[in-house]
Amino acid sequence: MTERPRYGPEHIVRGLSLPRRVAHLVAGLGGLTMAAAVGLLWATEPGVLPGRTRIAFAAVIGIGLTWAGFAGWALARRPLFAVDRVIAAWLAVTFSALAALGMVTIALSRATAAVVFACGGVGATLTVAAGTMLARARAHRRTLLARRDELERLQRDQSTH
Repeated sequence: MTERPRYGPEHIVRGLSLPRRVAHLVAGLGGLTMAAAVGLLWATEPGVLPGRTRIAFAAVIGIGLTWAGFAGWALARRPLFAVDRVIAAWLAVTFSALAALGMVTIALSRATAAVVFACGGVGATLTVAAGTMLARARAHRRTLLARRDELERLQRDQSTH
């Protein structure tokens, strides 16, 4: 008879690898640094900023704090089955689409058609890249969940024999 481990499949995949932990740490510190830098810039402005600038600063601060919060959650919780990758990809898609919308909106009000198309192209490229990351993250998660199901099935089959 084969000796069975004392832990299940979820225990095996619970930990994040060192490169994943470092990536989360870099993303979190980057987001926190970005939010702090823009917040300090905003706080030290001598006069009242225009409305669009305040909206842009608030959006950048919100994005930075979101990445920092996500990284803290991922490092503290060590999510199972690559759910952190899926969440990060969704954040990237959302923020890329918002950035594209913002760039095109500003370009429409202030620039030539060539600049509008350039901004749209950059925004579309970022959003497509983020969408590709999302598709890959979801495929990776499906693969891990299938492996988990297979391990659980094998464990059940071994326990019945």
